Amino acid sequence: MNDNKDATATSPQFGISNVHFCPDCKKPLRRVNGKMGPFWSCTGFPACRTTMDDVDGKPSEEPDADYCCPVCTRRMVRLEDADGALFWLCTGASRGCSVRLKDQQGRPARAYRCGHCGQLLCLRHGKHGKFWGCSQYPDCTQTYDDIDGRPDTGIR
Repeated sequence: MNDNKDATATSPQFGISNVHFCPDCKKPLRRVNGKMGPFWSCTGFPACRTTMDDVDGKPSEEPDADYCCPVCTRRMVRLEDADGALFWLCTGASRGCSVRLKDQQGRPARAYRCGHCGQLLCLRHGKHGKFWGCSQYPDCTQTYDDIDGRPDTGIR
């Protein structure tokens, strides 16, 4: 085999394949759907314990932003409540982060942060229709208009 196994393996017969190699032991990596989202694990386990984050279906040293807490940036973990509904909880819960997001097809639901205090925004219904309000109300009274299911923060 080729000594340079850091890149995707290629086959002259079939073109480019989706085989990625461990940066430590050079064995193939495999994609695993874990409770904190997908990741890549070395097939040399338990001798090699290398794991890598999954970003767009490829191994990466950096975590996928979709699986990170929108407030504290720690990893989110997928759990099931007593009724069997899936949700995502921040792994920083023991450190005071209380972010909990709905599950949308195996990924945490999109979340938006308050421009004033940095906490999450909640979609609310008022007498003039839908709007986004800070989850820290009444300590933070920041609100945003709803535009197509997203807060109008002025950033496009």
